[in-house]
Amino acid sequence: MAAVAFLPPSWGQTTDDDLQSADRALKLGDYNAALRIASDVAKRCEASGERGKLGQAFNTIGVASVHKGDYAAALGWFERSLQLARETGDVASEVRRQNNIGGLHLFGANYVEAFARYQAGLARLTGSESQPWFPQMRQFTLTNLAVLHQQLGQNERALELYQEIRSLPLKLEPSLEAQMLTNLAVVYRRLGDPHKALENFKRARSLLARDPNAAAALYTVQNAAVVMALDFGDYPGALQAFGEALRLATKMGSRREAVLVRLFLGQTRLLMHQPAEAAKEFGAALSDAMTLKLVDERWTALYGLGRTLAALGDASGARRRFEEAITVIESERSRLRSPSLKDEFLADKREVYDAVIGLLVQQPQPPVAEILRHIEEGRSRNLKELLALEGQAVDLAAIQRNLGERDMLLEYWMAGGHIAVVWITRARQGVTHRTYSKDDAGRIGELIRSLGDPRSGDWKRLSQDVYSLLLNGAPLDSTRIERLIIVPDGRLHELPFEVLASASGARLVEQFAVSYLPSAHFLGIARRRAAHAKWPWEVVTSVFADPLTSVDGASPFHTAPLPRLVYSAEEGRAVARALPGSESIFIGADNLKRHMFDSTTAGSRVLHFATHAAIDMSDSRRSRMIFSAEPGNAGSAFLFESEIAKLKLSAVELVTLAACESERGREIRGEGVQNFSRAFLGAGAASAVSSLWKVSDRATARLMAGFYSHLAGGAPKDEALRRVKLEFISAGGPAAHPYYWAAFLLTGDGASPLSPVIRWWQIGSAGFGLMVLVAIFGRRHR
Repeated sequence: MAAVAFLPPSWGQTTDDDLQSADRALKLGDYNAALRIASDVAKRCEASGERGKLGQAFNTIGVASVHKGDYAAALGWFERSLQLARETGDVASEVRRQNNIGGLHLFGANYVEAFARYQAGLARLTGSESQPWFPQMRQFTLTNLAVLHQQLGQNERALELYQEIRSLPLKLEPSLEAQMLTNLAVVYRRLGDPHKALENFKRARSLLARDPNAAAALYTVQNAAVVMALDFGDYPGALQAFGEALRLATKMGSRREAVLVRLFLGQTRLLMHQPAEAAKEFGAALSDAMTLKLVDERWTALYGLGRTLAALGDASGARRRFEEAITVIESERSRLRSPSLKDEFLADKREVYDAVIGLLVQQPQPPVAEILRHIEEGRSRNLKELLALEGQAVDLAAIQRNLGERDMLLEYWMAGGHIAVVWITRARQGVTHRTYSKDDAGRIGELIRSLGDPRSGDWKRLSQDVYSLLLNGAPLDSTRIERLIIVPDGRLHELPFEVLASASGARLVEQFAVSYLPSAHFLGIARRRAAHAKWPWEVVTSVFADPLTSVDGASPFHTAPLPRLVYSAEEGRAVARALPGSESIFIGADNLKRHMFDSTTAGSRVLHFATHAAIDMSDSRRSRMIFSAEPGNAGSAFLFESEIAKLKLSAVELVTLAACESERGREIRGEGVQNFSRAFLGAGAASAVSSLWKVSDRATARLMAGFYSHLAGGAPKDEALRRVKLEFISAGGPAAHPYYWAAFLLTGDGASPLSPVIRWWQIGSAGFGLMVLVAIFGRRHR
């Protein structure tokens, strides 16, 4: 995340010596001292009635609370400070506090609210152009807006704002300008220009020499060293920069920062193929981390030592170190309470699990149960926790009991040039392993691209190549197996396995019903679900289609209206007609987000969305489904993935997302692809159908009509989807191209049909039968 600046009150505002001391303590990283001093000032001001200075003290307490990680308390202090600024008519302070509150919302990924706060700050500046503080406050607010756009992945827009700020006479403090330049350097690196990134890091360092800020200086030096090492391969330069960072950390008296620098140094030595020297740095880091009880740094050092031992040829020693690191990681994760803190907890730790798996799969007789356990340890942990699966041991025998007699589960693992698949049936199990090259990875990518292009014919050849790479060695026998359940990894999340063809040309979709799972753990809950029959007057299907979109100036997400989905309303009505039972249909202006929180929607068996979706490949928290906006409610047009996970959808058996690319999303190592199907599974839905690429709404409507027709006929969900795909293939012509049918994947429980709905004629027949029985009984009684 780009650095967000929080303004203390002393910047050109107060002459109070104590508050200036608190400001200096903040710069030096002594947050406890800043909190203590500002609290004393607040008590004094409350007693004396100095409301302006009281607001400044509250603001300082808020800034110190931010740096200590107490965000809830910080928000309370900022809000109290903002209220005092309004009461005293202090415009500059009001803008400062709006910026600080916006920064807190940005930390929490509440981008709409952060955007609103920054815009409110800019609006409040109108009419104050003649004030001496106006240029400073405008530049500061624009800087925070640029950070927001950075976080939204809108790097070009962020760059425009930074360039606008730098084109003006700068009135920022040198340390704040240095922070802006560091953020700008991050933007340039993301945009593929490491040269400009390094140039801005150097400018930031020169500014920090004039206005020292210890934490900012260390952050800048370390980032510059990373650019040298990773982008330029300038290992000597990186070593020199990290050496400077180590001296700076020592001067600050920060032993933790020194440990971090040693870890960087160890990594650089490994890149230089100097494992012995790397081991010294990792060993020193481990020793200090254990002394200081630094958990994160401890597992990192253990992992580094394991890698050095592997490089030195000591496989058993390497495995011991990797296992120690995993023990520390699991202990650390168990203490986290907030799901938001766990979102990317394993993202930088998945490599530790991969290291162990890589050693195990290369054994002459790979231990299947142990490999499966380690794969599952590093996969979809947050989603498992949402569904109360976290903490349950991975039991190979239990997985086999949950498989049908003619089912096969394929769980993939890809890392470090190796690919393995654990295959499991009711009675057998095994592991296949092979190395894969850049050319192999390129063929997978080529196949994925060709499937999304209806004009491409390369997919036929590539589908056989990729079949050979991914499936050779697995005992696929269509006379014994009729259902494949696939747990993908890495790039394989983007691949519809149904298109893969054996050497004979037979595609998987022609032989098996295929479904997907985020983890083998989910097989158990998918097969244990049971639902009662619905009465015909109960809502079975809820449909959301054809949203009305327009320019929304109150949101950072939309800058132009989205096109109408011409066929989606027709598609939605056809879905409702195809399934028995009552339905709720929300189309056009009635396609409102608030209906998602109705008890009727939550109690539906089927949720169908024929709508727009915006997928953010850099931050899944920004991915959103689009609804018709309600006037005056800026957030009503978006349903974010994080909001979906909070819905209670345990009664829902199927969610269909006919929205474009709804199966895509950012892949977080250790968690998997963060997409809509996963979010709905986390909310309790049994299964979800979503798409990998953009398909024309006419073809989508046709596919959905066939899918629901087969579901209404009692077919299991995976078989219903398979049948409609085969219909596209057998029809021939352009529609036979995988572009039109392969995009749609079923994730979750595919083996179950939809639960029955009691029909009106059944009630009538039962009623008639009851009347006959009553008549017979009455006659006999007489």
